[in-house]
Amino acid sequence: MKLSRRGLLLGFGVAVSTLTPNSHAQKLRTFSNGMDVSWLPDVEAAGGQFYTNKGQRINAIALLQKSGVKVGRMRIFVNPQTANGSIERAVALARRLKAYGLEICVDLHYSDTWADPANQEVPANWPSEIDLLEKQVGEYTRQALNEFVQAGVSPQWVQLGNEIAGGFLWPLGKISTGTASEWQNFVRLQNAALQAMRSVLPNARSIVHLECGGDYQRVRWWLGNAQVFGLEDFDVVGLSYYSQWHGSLKNLGKTLDVVTSEFNLPAVIAETAYPWSPRRFGNDIIDSSKAALSGYALSPIGQKKYVTTLESLLRRQPANLGLGLWWWEGFARTVRTADGTVAWNGGMTNSTLVDISGKALPGLEALNGQ
Repeated sequence: MKLSRRGLLLGFGVAVSTLTPNSHAQKLRTFSNGMDVSWLPDVEAAGGQFYTNKGQRINAIALLQKSGVKVGRMRIFVNPQTANGSIERAVALARRLKAYGLEICVDLHYSDTWADPANQEVPANWPSEIDLLEKQVGEYTRQALNEFVQAGVSPQWVQLGNEIAGGFLWPLGKISTGTASEWQNFVRLQNAALQAMRSVLPNARSIVHLECGGDYQRVRWWLGNAQVFGLEDFDVVGLSYYSQWHGSLKNLGKTLDVVTSEFNLPAVIAETAYPWSPRRFGNDIIDSSKAALSGYALSPIGQKKYVTTLESLLRRQPANLGLGLWWWEGFARTVRTADGTVAWNGGMTNSTLVDISGKALPGLEALNGQ
């Protein structure tokens, strides 16, 4: 893993200093904070509306812009069974983001459905032999990203896999025991994706997304092996951090330090969320009883404090290598009909950045990155 693309950091809109890894940037600067908006069309189709903190109705993407959010992220599945994860939806969302001046992040899952630490299934009809699968990865990546280019909405950020500390495209690309053969297969597949991305979007920032934002030892092990086995020059390490699964904010701070100080790599908290309410809204993904952090009330103000604390952790990284934080599905609230029937519920209502009515919470304002 070479670091020859570090000069591209100038494209992030942050000054790249000559500070040593143990020094810290002194000037405050704007982060590239963002939000995953993949479920937004479902919320809107069910009748969900959005409002400023003063109660004025507003287009959801306009609300992001008004709040100072810089990046919108959309997931993409290879052969999705619904509109969720489709290229068509992602391109349409990208058009909306571009119209309001936001940057675009494409999150390629390399699966027909959700890819995460427990699931990294090879898409249907993809090869089961490493040489052919390597070729397929490159062809798919080029084809998918060209859809955005041809639509005039080229992404500025591309995730090559979703939460891939355990590898992707299992079983060939799985990292379980950490043997040389596993890493060699994984690196071949990941490098094929990266090379294809570079051929289509030479100036976009590539992201390696690791789910273990609270496990600094695993991240150190992972990045060290990536170097040893020749993972090519990616641009950013993306970390998932949810207190329910990843522990204390101190754990996150240690992990960021490994990425930025030990490996001299830029980092973005690519997924995070924290409850604004202890209530249960049904099908809750985040368990408020397990997610609660000491000193961070499960309230709108507590959620805002969580956002500003994460920004403080990013701001302390050397050479401005802490780039921003991205909220997962901050608009994905429960929608009910006039008679109270649930019209749509993605299970994130207790951790969105809007309340049950769609009104902006203080945490969304804090995501302005100032």
